[in-house]
Amino acid sequence: MAPPLIKILIVAIAAVAMVLAASPASAHAFGTRYDLPIPLGIYLAGAGAAVLLSFIVMARFLRLRSETGNGFNFDLLTLPGMRWLDAPFVHKSLGTISVAVFGLLLAAGFFGNDDPLRNFAPTFVWIVWWVGMAFVCALVGNLWALVNPWSILFALFSRIAGNPGPILSYPAWLDRWPAVGLLLIFAWIELIFENGEHPPTLAALIFAYSILTWIGMGLFGRESWLKNCEIFTAVFDLLSRFAPTVGREGEWQLRAPAVGLIDRKPASLSAVCFVLLLLTTVTFDGVLQTPMWAEIMDRAIDGESQSGLLIAPNDAGTGRHTLIKTMALAAMPCMFIAIYAVFCHAVAMFGSGGRIPTRDIAGYFVLSLVPIAIAYHLSHYISYLLITGQQIIPLASDPFGRGWNLLGTAAYKIDIGILNAKIVWYISVTAIVVGHVFAVYLAHVAALWVFEDRGAALRSQIPMLVLMIGYTMISLWILSQPIVN
Repeated sequence: MAPPLIKILIVAIAAVAMVLAASPASAHAFGTRYDLPIPLGIYLAGAGAAVLLSFIVMARFLRLRSETGNGFNFDLLTLPGMRWLDAPFVHKSLGTISVAVFGLLLAAGFFGNDDPLRNFAPTFVWIVWWVGMAFVCALVGNLWALVNPWSILFALFSRIAGNPGPILSYPAWLDRWPAVGLLLIFAWIELIFENGEHPPTLAALIFAYSILTWIGMGLFGRESWLKNCEIFTAVFDLLSRFAPTVGREGEWQLRAPAVGLIDRKPASLSAVCFVLLLLTTVTFDGVLQTPMWAEIMDRAIDGESQSGLLIAPNDAGTGRHTLIKTMALAAMPCMFIAIYAVFCHAVAMFGSGGRIPTRDIAGYFVLSLVPIAIAYHLSHYISYLLITGQQIIPLASDPFGRGWNLLGTAAYKIDIGILNAKIVWYISVTAIVVGHVFAVYLAHVAALWVFEDRGAALRSQIPMLVLMIGYTMISLWILSQPIVN
């Protein structure tokens, strides 16, 4: 990158930081305001500068396609005392535990206490499983592939039935669009649906999704459905491509982080939309907790009430908050996709003069956004998992909320001191910066493979670098702005 461009980017970072410097910061998921030791704008400028510096370093030392390989691999199962991890009884034990927990979730949801705080199902599903499994898959390896209860139960009953083949061939034109649609529905249930934590409703949703999944596997085959339609397999598999380990037949390979996201062919349009939707949903959850969003809601509701536009939906039983959030959730992915398309077009123009189609550029570079999704997920949910997630300890002794004490942990009290606002803020800053540095690395690797020479690859990265720096600073700003009750 030419020195004048570096100067321009540094000035831009400083300008944005000065605009935001006066913004007070409060720590996510805490009821008290945390006053940063230095102005927020300095953190934002430093984070943006760190991403810029990482690009300069990579541009200086990562020059050839041959330097962008998958790095080292080491089979962890060859270490003394590790081979037992691949033993059949371990896999069967994990599967049995998974199916038992799955059954417990349905039983607790349908027959347990209706209070979400006294029922095992909501805490386990929304915190331990959804948040915790994402952390494990991204930072360790794809545990979900071993414990997916829908896959395990289908395989069991398929063996009992004589392993019948799929009834239909999965249409190639469908690709991963079913997963995109189902992920959007799941995001709506998680972030907007008011009864998403109500145990009977949650159990009914799990049961309905199970039936859909098993019917889909029966029609199109287990692997085809898991790959293209089963959203949790798609999400956890995508996150696990960042992980430092990967399981293969009889192996458990240690590898450099993020190398699983290096791909030599462009992702399909549906895969691009899936990645962007995943990134959008986590960002949207953060936006919902900002004072800015509270102000938007207040103004929208006041304005619509005066105009009468929301009277009919309200009379039909749809709350105003739900309607406005749903509209925002539908609009935000479109905005993300549009912004990403604009920057990909700029990448195509800078790198090849438009000879490589923008659609292909979008497919080549979309996996570089996955570390950003992981970083934001970690930053946004770490306190939620470690503090609120402690509820699972007493609930394990009383899963139905009937006053039991099966494991002797029913009297456990949540330790809110395990994390404080200061620690969460520094975890957030570190995760966001590191995630974006990995994103810059992956984009740089992709550029070296896509464009014909190093000069074109470096030029192509100017728009992507601007996008990464901008999103780094926006992400930290969102994380610093939760509503203080």
